[in-house]
Amino acid sequence: MQHDEYLHEYLISHPTFAKPTIKAYRSDVRHMERAGVSWSIASLQHYFDQMRLSYQPSTILRRFHALRSLGNVLVRAGRLQRNPLHDVSPITHQRFPDETYHDLQEGLSIVRSIEDPMYRLFFEVICQTGLRFTEARLLSVTDIDFKTHTLFVRYGKGRRLRTIPIGMMLSHRLLHFLGERKEGILFQSVTGRHLHEQTARLVLRDAALRLSGAPLRPHALRIAYATYLHHEGGCTIVEIQRLLGHAHPTTTVGYIRSRTNRIREILNTLSA
Repeated sequence: MQHDEYLHEYLISHPTFAKPTIKAYRSDVRHMERAGVSWSIASLQHYFDQMRLSYQPSTILRRFHALRSLGNVLVRAGRLQRNPLHDVSPITHQRFPDETYHDLQEGLSIVRSIEDPMYRLFFEVICQTGLRFTEARLLSVTDIDFKTHTLFVRYGKGRRLRTIPIGMMLSHRLLHFLGERKEGILFQSVTGRHLHEQTARLVLRDAALRLSGAPLRPHALRIAYATYLHHEGGCTIVEIQRLLGHAHPTTTVGYIRSRTNRIREILNTLSA
């Protein structure tokens, strides 16, 4: 079996990857296949050098990190002795972070305008914990410790487990929401399954359009959470990294947005 065939089977059978993640990873593998790229340093370096000519830096970097993760899968499976992506340099892209983001208080206002109590609480948990959408969707009732007001995340990215604190009021709202339920999926449909992914995203999007005239994605709430902790809470990057479940602090730094348009104002004054 070729490496690419193995990866396709691995992704299809992966127990925790969300469908969009699987779709994106498989697309990256197919793109690599069509380009005739092998899992060698020289072939991969040439591949990324060619991508510079026609792709945006964000696309190149996303594909690089995806393929590097899959290279680690091949190493763990004994198909490669060393991941060649560790010796490949894609690009260095320095850019000014996009300052247009939803403030956490604004995000909470949008979330609390959602009529359905389950979806409202689901997105409030994301707002107040910074969980990934899939992490929140896969929570079980037993993942919450109401005595210590902590939440256990067992389906973190990269199979990383973590325990994070939650506010007392959020803990009380979750307890009230559960009623007599002591086990099972935390946010479940009427049939007892996980809430429908696309429906949840549309609920948040529609609520944001009603209140602000602009759509809102679940990931934007995670960014707003990180930014709020850093600017308003005074939390360090390392503290936020642990809460978000990032493997590297550099990833966390990329989540922090500027509170103001101070730099743009300075540049506008300069160019006047």
